[in-house]
Amino acid sequence: MDKKRARKPEEKEIRKQSIVTALRNILLKRKYPLPSTQEIAEAAGVTKGVIYFYFKTREEIFLTLHLQETDIFFQSLAVLLEDGQYSLPKLKETIVEQFCSNHVFMFLGLIIPGILESNVDHDFLYDFKLRISEGIDELARAWLAKEADLTIVDSRKFILRFYFLALMLWQHHNPPEAIQTAFRNKNLWLLEGDLKQALSESFDWLWKGMKSA
Repeated sequence: MDKKRARKPEEKEIRKQSIVTALRNILLKRKYPLPSTQEIAEAAGVTKGVIYFYFKTREEIFLTLHLQETDIFFQSLAVLLEDGQYSLPKLKETIVEQFCSNHVFMFLGLIIPGILESNVDHDFLYDFKLRISEGIDELARAWLAKEADLTIVDSRKFILRFYFLALMLWQHHNPPEAIQTAFRNKNLWLLEGDLKQALSESFDWLWKGMKSA
């Protein structure tokens, strides 16, 4: 099962990434219950001992994956903000599409507080938070160049608040399979609606509220 031992730095990086990728592949198939360290090891073709050589806890793997997904999200927005064809509707469309299509990114965002952050050491958690905050700050400053009357404080607030609002909307529209089964064919307005439309409307409401404040 275990692959040949990685010795060179580049080999170790490849091995570490294979573990993170294995977790992502599992989450694409199912999210509950959370994959165990043993499941991740088997999917990566390594032993649990190898897992703990690269990560102190299972939760570090989840958070590492979330950082990678977040980087991809930030990069997609950076490309748009550098584009001469930028517009607020295009930015909204790009964000909404990312939130609707990347289920791994959204799911991890939901379980970070109180679950994933509860079993990592303080240094790892600080570095994790620092990378997220630096990414948001870089994105917020790039946005200022496109929206003349936008401040850095409002830009940061909008990014964070819409993200957290989007997580709640995503969770509502993507309940666990047991919940979907329980309410299938039930006529209840609370269960109705389209995620993309809800995200689009929420973006507009938050933007208008910020501008009128």
